[in-house]
Amino acid sequence: MGWSEGQTKAIIQSLMSSGLFQINSSSSLLTLGTLIMGIPSRVFLSISSSEILTASKYSSVVGHIKSAPNVVQQSFVTQIISVNNNNEMVIQNVPDELATEIPPVLLQGFTVSSSVVATLNKKTWKKQQAELFFNVIAVENATADLGTPDNLTSSVLQGFTCTSVRTIPKVQIKKLIRACRRRDQSKVVLEETQLTCMYNYIKGDSDAASFELYPPDMLLYYNYSLVPQSSCRSYFEQLGNADFSVFSSTLSYKRTALFENAKSCLGVTNTSLTRDNISVLGNMCCVLDKSYIVNADPSILEKLKTCSDLSDAQAAAVQSLLIGGNTSYGAPSTWNDNTLINLEPLPLYLTSAFFENFSKKAKQTFLKNFLNVLKRDGVSRQKRGKMTAEIRNSNRVRSKRATVTECTVGLITHVTISDDTFPFSYDDINQFNSCLTAAMVKDNLEAITQKVDQQDYLQIVLSKLRQVYTSTIPEDQVQVLGPASRVATLSDISLWNITQLDTLAALMVSANGAWDPSLAKAIISKYLSVKGNSLGSAELNAIGGPNLCSLDVDVLGNISSQSLKDANALDVSNCTTDKSEKLFNISIQAFVTSRLSTIPVSTYQLQKAYIGGATADYVKSLVISNVNMDLATFTGINRSIIQGLTVDDVKNLLGTNLPDLKAYENQPVVQSWITSQFQSDLNRLGIDLSGGKAGNATSTSNTTSSSASNATTTTAPASNGSATAMPAVTTSTTNTSTTSTTTSTTTSTTTSTTASTKTTTASTTATTKSSTTVSTTKSAGARIQADVGFSLLVLIALLISSQQNIM
Repeated sequence: MGWSEGQTKAIIQSLMSSGLFQINSSSSLLTLGTLIMGIPSRVFLSISSSEILTASKYSSVVGHIKSAPNVVQQSFVTQIISVNNNNEMVIQNVPDELATEIPPVLLQGFTVSSSVVATLNKKTWKKQQAELFFNVIAVENATADLGTPDNLTSSVLQGFTCTSVRTIPKVQIKKLIRACRRRDQSKVVLEETQLTCMYNYIKGDSDAASFELYPPDMLLYYNYSLVPQSSCRSYFEQLGNADFSVFSSTLSYKRTALFENAKSCLGVTNTSLTRDNISVLGNMCCVLDKSYIVNADPSILEKLKTCSDLSDAQAAAVQSLLIGGNTSYGAPSTWNDNTLINLEPLPLYLTSAFFENFSKKAKQTFLKNFLNVLKRDGVSRQKRGKMTAEIRNSNRVRSKRATVTECTVGLITHVTISDDTFPFSYDDINQFNSCLTAAMVKDNLEAITQKVDQQDYLQIVLSKLRQVYTSTIPEDQVQVLGPASRVATLSDISLWNITQLDTLAALMVSANGAWDPSLAKAIISKYLSVKGNSLGSAELNAIGGPNLCSLDVDVLGNISSQSLKDANALDVSNCTTDKSEKLFNISIQAFVTSRLSTIPVSTYQLQKAYIGGATADYVKSLVISNVNMDLATFTGINRSIIQGLTVDDVKNLLGTNLPDLKAYENQPVVQSWITSQFQSDLNRLGIDLSGGKAGNATSTSNTTSSSASNATTTTAPASNGSATAMPAVTTSTTNTSTTSTTTSTTTSTTTSTTASTKTTTASTTATTKSSTTVSTTKSAGARIQADVGFSLLVLIALLISSQQNIM
């Protein structure tokens, strides 16, 4: 039987207090075995760094450290790094399993040597880390050392971004994209911006329709109008392996278009889906609405088991199918605990009306195994709690027990709590309250909070704890509050003793749920009120970005540049403008080593998390830095700064990601920028943006548009609640040929000719010459496009007129 975290902490505390055992060497760590995970993080910082390095050579020690809280892992790695902070020595010294705790700032500037490549490739990384060295390990000679790009680990491949591959030849980039086609446990987890980047690199190639060559998730962003109708079934068969939850809220409208196109391809004309339809659709079944699920072939239940989540409406449809009895699970009268087990994750979403069809014993037998499976698979406490609440509700309906205030089920003891299904037998909350004593909570707080998920039950646990500790709740108890901390009030928090980093870190564990900002602020402030405590890098990592934003701007100002530099990248997207600006200014001190007219890409990668507070000058400097900024980052920049960017600024800023601007055109920040630009300038981007200013020039134009499209047109939600027609599925661009005939009266006395990449100023009549068009601009600023031949004639006429005026 293994020790719990709380038990190991209690044992270690006893050992340290007795003075009989000193934790000060690699041998002492080796002796402690599994008890290592109970050692406070400060103890590791007091041990000689050379001893920690020696201890890290033992796989058993590393395994136990990996089971310890994150704050302990970080302290262990910090000591290893302090031995030699040269980046190549760091990756050599830090154990592979603990590489996720290496600060991002130490993961740049590697040499492309065989030993470095091999070392990087065998370690476990976070996405944000892998992005920083991907340009080193993904180049052709580096992957050649490994054999092929296919030998890059999934941990490394998740670092693919348009920024990290900006200097890599396209041939190699395509090999990297193909290497990302993996499934199951080896799947390369990629975000939307990475997938759209990949598509932008391959969409014009002859093998773009070889769908089996590429990651299924990338197929979500294909321009369906370019998919040959003869190959549409093949496309949807491959797409069926994609994760449809990867869509951001901005691009979620594409799901509708995908299904509409799939119906057209498969000949589906109503809400009835056949077994073959379902087989082809695969994971697309996860986005179907209730009407399709209830009318589908029952085999759809097997597809729905693979979904990462189901909406309430989808869950109701599943429940309706099951209770109808026309599935492989039979009629409700035949159901038993095996039925629940065979349904795999689906019981997570079902209601008490479903569970009423099972005996209490069957449900308890099911829970004994299923709850452990859910914990192993990382299913959230919220989902687990919702399911157990529904099961308890079904027990109450079935038993129709009258409400009683005294304990009739049996007092809760150590043995009761140790049962895997606790508190299943206490389906009546009054019984839970009556049968749970304050003394039992005091002695078993961790064990109880690890198993109780429902908020009303957790509130009872907290109330019992307050009965024991009327003035101050000791630190060791606060550290094991777990999910019970999330039902606390400001009054509760005032009783908590929070002086140690480990306590702060335990309270901030995201798996226990999100914090209300006011409560997060109270907890962090309580910690900072202790003399000697500050917002160091370890504290920043423990608190995380969202909770950091709960603090006042003057408190954030106390963060040192070194602390921010040594911390992980923090998601501060929910910070207010003044807080974002404060954090950005600190990041400048942390990462910008000298005043430069351009920001190095490596610096941009480290600062990207704080770009929401960037200045106009900083963003302008990125324009010529070849950063290939993704749209998620771009739209996170302060709106007023985006408004000040020209069309050419945005083009150079986005680089390879420019085509994605079309898909984002109804996102409020992008829409606002578009309406502030001249339409003629937007046209130069060649991505079919509309909504720009027409200017004051008098023009007559005859426009003929021809669009080759066999796809369904979907509607992207506009910021004002209206809708704008969008090409189907992805950034589908309509092929348009335009001929314009323009008559213009020039009122300015100045004529200038500029390159097409420059901006023409007001009060100047400008003729902009490019390889395809010439634009003339009145003093009001309107640009009028014409074809090359006509524009050259206009230019000659203007020059002759100018000479005659001079004469």
